[in-house]
Amino acid sequence: MANANPNANPDATTTPRTPLTRLAAEIAALLREDPRRVVLGEDVADGGMLGLTRDCREDEALAPRLLSLPLTPAATIAHAAGLAMAGRRPLVILPSATALLDGFSGLRELCRLSGSAGGERSGAVVMIAPTGPGFGLGGDGAASPEDVLAALPGLRVICLGDARESVAILRAVAEFDAGEQPTLLLLPRALVLREVDDFIPVARPLGGAKVVRRGEQATVFAWGATLDNALAAAAASEADGISVAVVDVGGLSPLDADTLAAAAARTGKLVIAHPGQRSAVAAEVAALLADRALLHLDAPILRVGGAAGPAVYTAEADVLPSVAALVAAIHEVVTF
Repeated sequence: MANANPNANPDATTTPRTPLTRLAAEIAALLREDPRRVVLGEDVADGGMLGLTRDCREDEALAPRLLSLPLTPAATIAHAAGLAMAGRRPLVILPSATALLDGFSGLRELCRLSGSAGGERSGAVVMIAPTGPGFGLGGDGAASPEDVLAALPGLRVICLGDARESVAILRAVAEFDAGEQPTLLLLPRALVLREVDDFIPVARPLGGAKVVRRGEQATVFAWGATLDNALAAAAASEADGISVAVVDVGGLSPLDADTLAAAAARTGKLVIAHPGQRSAVAAEVAALLADRALLHLDAPILRVGGAAGPAVYTAEADVLPSVAALVAAIHEVVTF
């Protein structure tokens, strides 16, 4: 899988090496490589809320392909759908994943047209949106609406778990490595402002799950910003003599059933970390593991979430499962 071009941003040595700055350079590189690509979204002609089109704006050849639109998600997605069916490759940049809930009717129609076209019409639309806590906004600015989005038939949903993979995952999404269907790339807010020493390629198929930590006694499944807490809980458990594996779920729709089931079978003691008090994605993962790895399970599958209700901006990280709660769940399944 291709990685970011290190020459795409001439200021790469002086600009902070965060996913946002490198993604901005990669979006410009993607537009230079394929004249079919255009970018839609609020204020994208001025760089966009997250600065993801800053490099495009500064390139006179690319600026005309930045289509600034009002924050009307249904109309934006409908526009992108029309462009895709006319042969373009639109990238839609949204200020928040919750904006897709406002645009759900347009998103549903895009997926319906793409899925029922039998290959006669293109659904090659990429949507990029921040999700979860991390900006100190609270409310919708800290929400994780992947439950609703991943349930939409025909929509591929990828959630970034490792900031170092952000550039390579964007390229794989934009090149439709897993097939031309509407694809949503969720960027956890807790990850995109983090400085990264090095950006790495993704050694798995787009949307595939990955074992990011080996362990023998229990397995924690996580995605997005929950992955950091899962890794911290695994390290804390190891200090207590418990060997814990951690799996980055990666693709929320469709799930990588084979990799998830194989990881579950290796330990038979399973914990699922998810944002919010309840999670339909976590429930789907639990059902999959109960179906595909039942004979290997030695304890009930535990799901561990965060605080219920809208996130308060002063404590928005509470919507993620705490390290302490995950350590307790790991101990519970291991000693069952």
